Amino acid sequence: MNERGLWELFCRTGLPAAWLAMSGQRQEEEAQREETVRTAFQPRVEKV
Repeated sequence: MNERGLWELFCRTGLPAAWLAMSGQRQEEEAQREETVRTAFQPRVEKV
């Protein structure tokens, strides 16, 4: 099977939508983890 045939099969099976959904979910989870790290380890700022 040539490359074009593989892409057509890939698109017909609905895998692009599934891949995009998983990729988006992964990005959201990483953003939440980064936000938690930023808020948990902020330096103490004392006002004088």
